[in-house]
Amino acid sequence: MSELNFQEGLIVENRDHAIFMEIDFKSDDLDAIKDAIAGLLARQRSYVNRFSDSGLQVVVAFGRDAWTKLSGNPKSAPELVDFKELGYGMAQSTQRDMFVHINSHSHRINFSVAQDLVKLFKGLVIIEEEVHGFRWLEARDLSGFVDGTENPKGAKDRQDVTVINDGIDAGGSYVIAQKWVHSMEQFNHFDLQTQENVFGRHKESDIEMDDDAKPVGAHTERVVIDEDGEELEIVRHSLPYGYASGEKGLYFLAYSAELSRYEKMLARMFGDEDEHFDLMLSYTHAVTGSYLYVPSLDQLEEIGAA
Repeated sequence: MSELNFQEGLIVENRDHAIFMEIDFKSDDLDAIKDAIAGLLARQRSYVNRFSDSGLQVVVAFGRDAWTKLSGNPKSAPELVDFKELGYGMAQSTQRDMFVHINSHSHRINFSVAQDLVKLFKGLVIIEEEVHGFRWLEARDLSGFVDGTENPKGAKDRQDVTVINDGIDAGGSYVIAQKWVHSMEQFNHFDLQTQENVFGRHKESDIEMDDDAKPVGAHTERVVIDEDGEELEIVRHSLPYGYASGEKGLYFLAYSAELSRYEKMLARMFGDEDEHFDLMLSYTHAVTGSYLYVPSLDQLEEIGAA
């Protein structure tokens, strides 16, 4: 494996808990924001030293305008654009300045890091969304279908998919962050065959349907894309969230070395190519949406020293 100095949370597998924080800058004091970022990374290192078995990782990412201001380099992250609304509001745009993904086996550790973040950035930012995700039974979404089946397995393959290999952004990555709200009443009204047609998978076994058996618009038919004989891959870190008595859904989070992979998948989901929408949209919609850049650790150190 190469020695790219990337944020390790990009490639870790199977953490049980996460906190997803969507953040906008409130202050123009970039030096204070940089100090707070450095403080957050220091707190992560402290928790890892104290609780080494927690598997804690913290990933910090930035939107286009925020990263240009912080880095002072408009040529960095050339693919990065603001997220645009899709499907007449079925996937909303709420482009954020900053995103933090806190990921570990322990909710109490995640919560402690999140509290530290709030203190470090007090007066500098607005926490627009804070979602607490959990790995549900057998790694299933609340729909009952296994989530992330197509993910690359192993650190080497996950690094190949997520981490930019060369250039000024070597060690960086691109992220899509969306909070999806499910209508479970609607989904549970579907019979089993209809549910399986939505995903193009068998619910209990998690076996994908044969291509000729999938309906047009099945989720796997929409987002599994081959180019020149190679499947376009991303690494998903999505987790279910919600309340037994209230709102519930999936926080969709993925990392990739190329932002264009997300755009191609979303274009197919929302019928831009052939006017066939993803059948998943029959019961869920995204209420937030951002594209962001995950700097390498070298880049984070550089802005901290600036």
